[in-house]
Amino acid sequence: MEHRLEALVRSIVGKKRAVRRLRKQGFVPGVVYGPDIEPLSISIKKTDLIKLLHEVTESSIISLTVKDENQKEVFKHEVFIKNIQYDKLTDEVKHIDFYAPEKGHKMSINIPIEVVGKPVGVEKGGILEIIHHELPVETLPTAVIEKLEIDVSNLDLGDSIHVGDLKLPEGMTPEIAEDEVIVTIAAPRGLEVEESEETAEEEENVEPEVIEKGKKEEE
Repeated sequence: MEHRLEALVRSIVGKKRAVRRLRKQGFVPGVVYGPDIEPLSISIKKTDLIKLLHEVTESSIISLTVKDENQKEVFKHEVFIKNIQYDKLTDEVKHIDFYAPEKGHKMSINIPIEVVGKPVGVEKGGILEIIHHELPVETLPTAVIEKLEIDVSNLDLGDSIHVGDLKLPEGMTPEIAEDEVIVTIAAPRGLEVEESEETAEEEENVEPEVIEKGKKEEE
């Protein structure tokens, strides 16, 4: 899905009164920066930004167009959301940072993980534990995906999926160890206790048999 966003150049920077006035007018201040571009202060219509945030993830590619006060296009680039500041009381967006990657060069980014399917182990009473909700990777901007789906349907009690088990797009490499657990099916405590008791009973039953056998040999 293609995501587009328009913004305006923000000429007044760093003045609290100007920023408050900007927000009252229905705009959100922001900035866009990258390895090969100078930081550009921008303002975005709040309604447009809220709509966008409901559609994208941290790894969504956004086509950002910035215009001046005369509606002349001054900047156009594919960007990613780098950081969002929220108001602690109202939870409204106060500021947003966009990152414009350098074309042809790899970048680090977190890919959201989406778990799909109902594990076999859960049907048996196990608990699905998601250890990582995002996967940090190094990749070219053109290979970035919005989310990484992991099918856990075949996982039984005690089974896990590790980073090394994941099928990533060509050119994308994880930035955490391959033996790192992403999801696992943990057995409930009650089941573990029952198994331990059964094992203990089996051991108790075996010991007398060995003693009796020894006595027969002595006779």
